[in-house]
Amino acid sequence: MSYGKMVIYTYLPKELLPESFEDLTFDEFFSLYGQADCARDMRIEDIEAGVAKGIADNFEDE
Repeated sequence: MSYGKMVIYTYLPKELLPESFEDLTFDEFFSLYGQADCARDMRIEDIEAGVAKGIADNFEDE
């Protein structure tokens, strides 16, 4: 659960964060975790695309 809370706090905007994790049901917690995990995957994809573009731009003339 602590890893799930860390992922939720890291990748979701504070407007979506619950006031208390103790008051969440099992389904609510895993719904938030799923949203955060998707946001994490999208951020990783954005970073990968940026790195690939940077490499392509640096070696464009070669």
